[in-house]
Amino acid sequence: MPQITNIGLRTLKTALAVFLCLLISPSEPFFACMTVIFCIQNTVNDSIQAALTRSLGTLLGGILGLIFLCLCRYIQTLGLSFYLTKLITYLLISIGIIITIQCFNLLHRPSWIPIGCIVFLAVTTANADKAPLFYTVNRVVETFFGSFIALLVNRFITPPKTR
Repeated sequence: MPQITNIGLRTLKTALAVFLCLLISPSEPFFACMTVIFCIQNTVNDSIQAALTRSLGTLLGGILGLIFLCLCRYIQTLGLSFYLTKLITYLLISIGIIITIQCFNLLHRPSWIPIGCIVFLAVTTANADKAPLFYTVNRVVETFFGSFIALLVNRFITPPKTR
């Protein structure tokens, strides 16, 4: 039978940060809650780095995704066949991933690549049928909000020792 361990302070702080996101942003708290889970780290400095990675990677991925979604929607207005439109759209999204990765590499921020690409794909594929500007702005704002809550909780609720 597995042994139940003590609940650690980082676990409690993560739960508190999720609770605060749910309480303050009850209409669409998912991305804020997800962000705090990534941003509560062992040290405040590590939390700051995680928050920067999450927030700025989301911002750039969202902007690039929005640009490419507009291109994909333009392709749909050209009156091409369904299959050709899909093929061109998928090629554009794939090229967008290359550009997204290259942007982060040019900025010397390879750690931002995963979240930037995930947000790019979320904008261009998973939420392509919704209002793209609203979705992108909402995603970025929720992420920044979650980062802010995580930093506040990790900094002011029994801050971890610095290394």
